[in-house]
Amino acid sequence: MIVPDIVSGFKNETGYSIFTRELFRIPITLGLLYLYTKFILKNLLTFETLRFKNTNILKWGLIGILLPSLVIFIFYISGNFKIIDTNFNINKEIIYAALLKSLGMSIAAGIIEEVVFRGYMVNLLQKKYTFWVAAIVPSLLFTLLHIGGADSFINVLQLLIAGMLVSIMFLFIYKSTGSIWNASIVHFLWNFVILNELISYGKTKYGIDKLVEFDIGQNELFNGGGFGIETSIPAIIVYGLTIVITWKMIKKTAYNRVDG
Repeated sequence: MIVPDIVSGFKNETGYSIFTRELFRIPITLGLLYLYTKFILKNLLTFETLRFKNTNILKWGLIGILLPSLVIFIFYISGNFKIIDTNFNINKEIIYAALLKSLGMSIAAGIIEEVVFRGYMVNLLQKKYTFWVAAIVPSLLFTLLHIGGADSFINVLQLLIAGMLVSIMFLFIYKSTGSIWNASIVHFLWNFVILNELISYGKTKYGIDKLVEFDIGQNELFNGGGFGIETSIPAIIVYGLTIVITWKMIKKTAYNRVDG
């Protein structure tokens, strides 16, 4: 993964080198998982998770854009969303670098985190434990790996709640559709829209490297505090709504199988 940084020099990291590094992570991770599954786990787990059957790129692409847009809409109707500053004269090279970085990191996170946490770990644990144990353990691990972004005890609690919910949301998308790639599409677009390097949320101004800076209110319990918009109340509402809808889809699919 660090080959692009070695070539360009760590101090000369660019959007292109980050994009390349992030894309390198995907075959490396999937390749290691494949080898581990084939030679260590053997008959315990197969890589059927990676099949593209039941994948609907258009449908879940639209949903992947809708969900973060709904978060922003909730902020707007609550009166906690306004533009702080804009800079449409930003250098094109900065724009390209930011987009490449955002794109690479979003693609890698969308694929790797879904395959590892929601696909690989969940299916492995389901071989021995109940569905809920298999769902909660990887979700907790996924949440704890992100805890470094919290800057207070309250923020840790927000992260635990939001992290568990977003992980279960992605898992339910996978289980309700039968394709890990649908969850990957939503995850990728969620990150690209919410965490785009050209946009910042909060009262702190980051300077000329941002196209738009938004204020999402001063209440840290509402806006997510130090971790940011992903642990905000609007985001948690969206996670919860999506979980309810996809859980009903899972139950309906299970009922149809029994009825059939």
